[in-house]
Formats: sequence, structure tokens, C-alpha cells
Amino acid sequence: MSWLRKAEWPWWQAGLMLGLLNAFAFYTANYYLSTSTTFSRAAGMIVGLVVPAHVAANAYYRMVKPVVDWQFMLVLGIPLGAYLAARLGRGSISFTTEMPALPGLLGVNHWVVIVPLVAVFGAALVWLDRRGS
Repeated sequence: MSWLRKAEWPWWQAGLMLGLLNAFAFYTANYYLSTSTTFSRAAGMIVGLVVPAHVAANAYYRMVKPVVDWQFMLVLGIPLGAYLAARLGRGSISFTTEMPALPGLLGVNHWVVIVPLVAVFGAALVWLDRRGS
């Protein structure tokens, strides 16, 4: 079991383990590991505190109830598990809120160029999807 306490796993091993965990979850509980619905449920819970009539009348929230379920607990457990894994790992991890330094591009930080490009690319994908439907 020493392979579980490696300081760092290669990306393909971590992906393989996550895929096996997902298959196990599907075959035992008939659910895939997913997180996206949790965020809309959390939004429904927050809006329900302010305007409960809106949540009760919303067709989406009638189908997907804004409740704390196993998926919600999974989303809460992801950062907790990541923190514990970092602390229990063999290497020393220092936590920071700073973005990693990248060499400048024509005197400009790469983040100044990369973030808007990714945003424009995402917007183009949404626009193309809307045109197709």
C-alpha cells in the first residue's frame, strides 16, 4: 500500500483511479460521480432563503430538488480531501493565493493574455452552439 502515499502520482495513474472509482460508483449506486448539479442546487438553496416562492414555482427546481445529498457532500469533500492529501503526503506543500509566475510575453504577463483568450474561445463555443440549435 506504499503506492498510495507517493508524493505525486502521474496524471494517467490518477485518471485511471478516478475512472475506476466512477465505474464502481455507477455499478453500485447507479449514479456517476459528478458535481455540476450541486452548484445549481446550492443556488436554489440560497435563492430559497430570499425568495422561496420563486424556487417552489421554478420547473427546474421541481425536478431537481435543492437539497443536500451525497453529491453535495462529495463537492464539499473534494477540497477537504485535497487538503488532507497535501498535508498527509510525504512532500512539504506550501499554500498560497498567488498566481504562478510566467515569463512575460512582449513585456506583458501571460495571464493578461491567456485569460481573455480563453474567455473569448468559450464565448465563441457558446455562440456556435446557440446557432446550431
